Amino acid sequence: MEARAAMSWYCGSLLAVAIALFLSVSLGVRAAGAGAGVDIKVSCAATPDPDVCLRALQADSDSKTPRDLAEAALRAATTAGGAAGDYARHEMDVVKDNDMWQCLNECAGEIEEALDHLDDTEGGLDDGKLHDVKLFLDTAEEDTWSCDVCCKHAPSTPVKTTLLAKNKDFEALMRVAHALIKRATGGAGDAPAPAPAARAKIH
Repeated sequence: MEARAAMSWYCGSLLAVAIALFLSVSLGVRAAGAGAGVDIKVSCAATPDPDVCLRALQADSDSKTPRDLAEAALRAATTAGGAAGDYARHEMDVVKDNDMWQCLNECAGEIEEALDHLDDTEGGLDDGKLHDVKLFLDTAEEDTWSCDVCCKHAPSTPVKTTLLAKNKDFEALMRVAHALIKRATGGAGDAPAPAPAARAKIH
């Protein structure tokens, strides 16, 4: 009887230890999952420009939620737009060709107008501001303006090439930001969005 009781106590103790270990591991996995950041590769794959998205956001390890990632994309777009606009304004003081000056002036103006809608992204967005930015990007995607249009008659020069490349980066990041905002706000599914046939207007 004593041996049987001892065996019963031993088996019961093993079962209790096994249950405790299972619960500990299970809770640890859940805690690790809760603390992990969003999967940037998966999120970027759902944008029209995954490579642009990854290059801009892969260093943003602080993004813990889809909204964090959307705000990071907006900051990247703002930085790219600021660089493009500053370049255009600087070159306006140098170029002599009227068509090239007009190209720089119009492109800079459109970029700066777009940036006016994104200035509040610095320091984070509340729900109202995020909604306003999304509405702006919704409208911008429906237009077909780009710096290519206003620079059509400008001569082919290194300045023009550089400007159009900088603006192209800005437009791509705007599309990325738009897609990530829609993911963060439940406005789009997980399927990759198709790239537009023409560049979106940025004002």
